[in-house]
Amino acid sequence: MLYTYTKDHNYDSFVRAYPNYQKIAGLFSIGFLFLGIFLIAQVAYPIIGWYVFLYPSYSRQFVSPLSSNFISQNAKLVSPVQAQEMAPTLSLYANNDSYAPTSWFPQAKQFKEVIKSDLKVYSVSVPKLHIDTATVEIGGDDLKKSLVAWPTSAVPGSYGANIIFGHSELPQFASPKDYSGIFTHIMDLAQDDTIFVDYDGVRYKYQVFDKKVVDPEDISVLEQRFDDRYLTLITCVPPGTLWKRGIVKARMSQL
Repeated sequence: MLYTYTKDHNYDSFVRAYPNYQKIAGLFSIGFLFLGIFLIAQVAYPIIGWYVFLYPSYSRQFVSPLSSNFISQNAKLVSPVQAQEMAPTLSLYANNDSYAPTSWFPQAKQFKEVIKSDLKVYSVSVPKLHIDTATVEIGGDDLKKSLVAWPTSAVPGSYGANIIFGHSELPQFASPKDYSGIFTHIMDLAQDDTIFVDYDGVRYKYQVFDKKVVDPEDISVLEQRFDDRYLTLITCVPPGTLWKRGIVKARMSQL
């Protein structure tokens, strides 16, 4: 059987009516190609740039010539609730919600009791980052709604470390008024930058003295030391990923 192909006369009429159709279609194709590249770059550049330009400086000692005040993983520390029965080890694979602080350190053990306080919330302000009286929930589990104080943190203003988690997202989407990205820029804090904590009607002033990037397996940043009054801010880095943890440490000073 023979087959015969005939030209689509309607297509010929369309081409005659719109002689620049193919050129316009080609321009649209190129435009969509560049749009796709631009959107990919919007995600990739902040992450790649963070690793190339910022990560090396975070990995080095922050305060010089003083030694870093971060505690090694093998340090022997005493927790105020160490004698309490602990729940099973948390699993990153059982809870991989980036808005749940308990998923950020899969090897951490969650204590049953939280900070001994009648207050369930307090606030944090970081003037340099335009964070103003951000709510901190003690033992919370949703970083979309507030910052979260790790359950075994010390009470603000007391000896020990008050440990606060905050979410990060891609810098172009971050806002100091949106908890989804409120801690995106905390690694921009420098030595002696000020952080205020308002707790039970009292304002405490902390000054940054150390910062570091650690792996999720390094749970030493959650442990307590009682030689001074500390504040520890924790977020995920590079912003918008769950790959590593950015840690900023501050010490209480006089108002």
